[in-house]
Amino acid sequence: MKLHKKTLLISALFIFFTTLSFATTNMINNPFNVISEQTLTNNFNPEILSFWDKNAQSKTFQGNDNKTVHTVSITTGNNNVIVISQGRNESVLSYKELAYELHQQGYDVFLIDHRGQGFSERFGGDQHRGYVVDFQDYVDDLNHYVKSLQLDKKYQQRYLLSHSMGGVISALYLQQYNNPFHATAFFSPMFSIDFGPLPTFLAKIISYSSAEVCSWFTDKACYAPGGKGYIKSKFEGNSLSHSDVRFNSSQHGFEEFPQTQLGDATMRWVSTSISATEQAINNAHKIEIPLIMFEAGDDSIVTNEGQKAFFSNVTNCKSNQFLTINGANHEILQERDEYRTPALNHALQFFSEIAQGKQICIK
Repeated sequence: MKLHKKTLLISALFIFFTTLSFATTNMINNPFNVISEQTLTNNFNPEILSFWDKNAQSKTFQGNDNKTVHTVSITTGNNNVIVISQGRNESVLSYKELAYELHQQGYDVFLIDHRGQGFSERFGGDQHRGYVVDFQDYVDDLNHYVKSLQLDKKYQQRYLLSHSMGGVISALYLQQYNNPFHATAFFSPMFSIDFGPLPTFLAKIISYSSAEVCSWFTDKACYAPGGKGYIKSKFEGNSLSHSDVRFNSSQHGFEEFPQTQLGDATMRWVSTSISATEQAINNAHKIEIPLIMFEAGDDSIVTNEGQKAFFSNVTNCKSNQFLTINGANHEILQERDEYRTPALNHALQFFSEIAQGKQICIK
C-alpha cells in the first residue's frame, strides 16, 4: 500500500510539472502565432517542406568578379516583402521555417546565398574554405540582387532582415546604396567577433599578416588557427541553439545537399570581416531607415560591444529599438520558443507599426 501511494504521488507530480511546462509554453506572448517547436521534427515539418518545394524558386546571377551567386524567391502574390541576408556558414535551406512564417504574415520572401557558401560559387582553394577576397564583394552582391528585384515597383511595404554576418553586409549596404526598404531587423549582428582573450586589434594584425604570408606558399587560403573542413555538427554541446529540432532541421540541409557544406573561416575572411565591422560601426549614422536589433544574451560567437557601439551611432531614427533576448544562443531564429517567439513577434510588430506609420525616422 505504501508503494502504491508513492507511485501515485510520483505520477501526480509528473502530471503536474508536465502540465505546468505545457502551460508555460502556451503562455508565451505570441500575437502573430508563429510556429511552435511542438509542431516540428528534425527536418522542419511536412507542411513547411511542402510549401518550400512548391514555392521556392532558385535563380543565380553573376556578382563581382563574375562569381555565381545563388538566390531563392518565394512570391505568392503578397503586397509586402522581406529580403533575408544570411549569416556565415548558412544556406537558404536553413530559412524554410522562417520563410513559411513570413508568407503566413503576408510577405513575399527573397533570400540570397552569399558568395562562397550555400549553393553559391566557392573559392579559396576548395569547397570547404570560408573565404572571400574582400567583404565589400558581399555588399555589392546584395545591392546587385536587390536592384534586380525592383521591389519599389511591386510591393507596398519592404523590409530587410539579417542574421550575424548578414547584419554587417546589410548595414554596409544601407550605408552605401540607395535602397527601397522601409525598415530593417538585425538578429545577433556580427559587429564584433568573439575572439576570446585575444584583442580584436591583434586578431586583425595576425589574420591579415598570416593571409599574406600564406599566399606566398600556396594557392589555397589558409584556415584560421584550428580551422578545418566541414564536419557534421551535433546538437549536444553546440553553442548556437538550445532547440534540438530547430538545430537539427538547419543541419539537415547540409547532409541532403553536400554542395552546401562549408568548413571554418580562413585568415583572409577573418581579416576582411574585422575591417568590415569597424566600417559598419563608424558609418552607422548614414543609415536613414528605422531599425530593430536583437542581441542574444548568451552569445559566444559575437560580442555585444560592437552591437551597442553600432546602435549608439545610428542617430537618424529615434524609434530604433535594441532588445536583449536573455539566455538565447547566437541563432535566435533557430532557438527554443521561449527565446525565438518573443523576438520574432517583436520584429513583426515593429514592421507592422512601420506600415501603419507609427514608427518613423525623427531625429
